[in-house]
Amino acid sequence: KNIDATAKAFAVASMFFMGISTFLYKRSVDAIGATNTTFFYYLFSIVIASGVWLMFREKAPFSPTALIWPLIIAICLFLSVWFFNLSLLNIDVSAASPIRALFFIITVALAIVFANEQPGPLGTAGIGLAIVAIILIGIDQSTI
Repeated sequence: KNIDATAKAFAVASMFFMGISTFLYKRSVDAIGATNTTFFYYLFSIVIASGVWLMFREKAPFSPTALIWPLIIAICLFLSVWFFNLSLLNIDVSAASPIRALFFIITVALAIVFANEQPGPLGTAGIGLAIVAIILIGIDQSTI
């Protein structure tokens, strides 16, 4: 598949801002606590998201039953952020982050099983190398 430059730029921007926010979670958890960090993250996010939605939302109509998808996503993201913040009460972000980064294994497995996506040989090798790299980073951080 040919991925256009705009899609690549959005993916890189997502990675960049996820890295910054993941680093900052520990500072916030230390300052106000894990549950407070999670609550205020979502409170501020709703304000930001409302502004973005008002300016850029898709105008095409959709079935109200389709809102089940963002509801499920919200539940999963909330639990991910909250559990991550709770982990930061007892371990450094440099140790918790590599564990969290293994989320892509779940994503790839779900894509293969439910969406019939099949990574090619290079994609499969890349997934394996990424798993090894993340585990090595986690092991290295846990020995510091």
